[in-house]
Amino acid sequence: MRKIILIMALVLWACGAPSQVDSAKAQENQARQSGGDTDASNVPVTAADVDPNHPLGAPLPEGVPTPAQAPDQWREVAPENLLYLKTLHGITLIEMAPEFAPNHVQRMRELASSGYFVGMPFHRVIKNFMAQAGDGNLVKRPPPTTPPLKGEFRFRRSPSQTMVVVGEDRSANTGFVKGFPVASQPDALATMTVDGKVQAWALHCPGAASMARTNDPDSANAQFYITTGYPEWLNGKYTSWGRVRAGQNAVQEIKLGAPAYPPDMIDGLMLGSKVAPEKRARVWVLRTDSPAFAKYLEQQKDKKGNMPGVCKIPVPVYVQWADTE
Repeated sequence: MRKIILIMALVLWACGAPSQVDSAKAQENQARQSGGDTDASNVPVTAADVDPNHPLGAPLPEGVPTPAQAPDQWREVAPENLLYLKTLHGITLIEMAPEFAPNHVQRMRELASSGYFVGMPFHRVIKNFMAQAGDGNLVKRPPPTTPPLKGEFRFRRSPSQTMVVVGEDRSANTGFVKGFPVASQPDALATMTVDGKVQAWALHCPGAASMARTNDPDSANAQFYITTGYPEWLNGKYTSWGRVRAGQNAVQEIKLGAPAYPPDMIDGLMLGSKVAPEKRARVWVLRTDSPAFAKYLEQQKDKKGNMPGVCKIPVPVYVQWADTE
């Protein structure tokens, strides 16, 4: 009976027009790739192997000290900003960014704490694009009572929010703020604005956690997606509220399909502050305004001294896991 209900729900979804992420350009990218285009901007940035001492984190690059060796070079993620996503492929740790999208982060905290997402399918998963979930209609779950959210596509950045610039995209700088890849107007423009700040927006590099919506820009509610490629056309048009810090490999393995049958399900989505202290993961992100990161960036340059694109520079993360169950 459960299978019949699920099939019917998936058919209804396929015929309807729910919250979804614009995939037209993703399909174009797939077509190019099938023809032999291997542009690395569409290839997920993942670690080749995993540090056995920290099963959810990639091994630290050579020369980068651990948090114990250089605590002032690292930033520990607060439990209230960490989400634990569990699927049959493993656990994914997502850091939320309230500085960029406070209302969307609060919504994810509320829904995760209520258990709303548990048992929901990843109903729209497109290769080298994203994995989307959160549609309660597919499992006959009452819709959330939360109202639609106003888009938080951009945020106002103060020059005091240090941005490490590594490149440029059209008229904006690209780089990192607190370990998140962003684009931003130059700091110099802050002297010309009333609030002394400039416009900035989080980038949809692989591992971005964002909110889906309809054509109405202020319609996001409970559906979210995690990018597996770099859909740059979503930048500044969809609200990115967080970033995968460990376990992106589990996201990459979610079954493809729009919809897939049977789909992969969300076995758990929990807020870090709700996890028992003895079972919490401790996650550190290398401070992107630190000397250690500056040295790490120098190592990323090619033989001509050119820096790779911001999405091709994985920010070092260190994970200390107490209990994987």
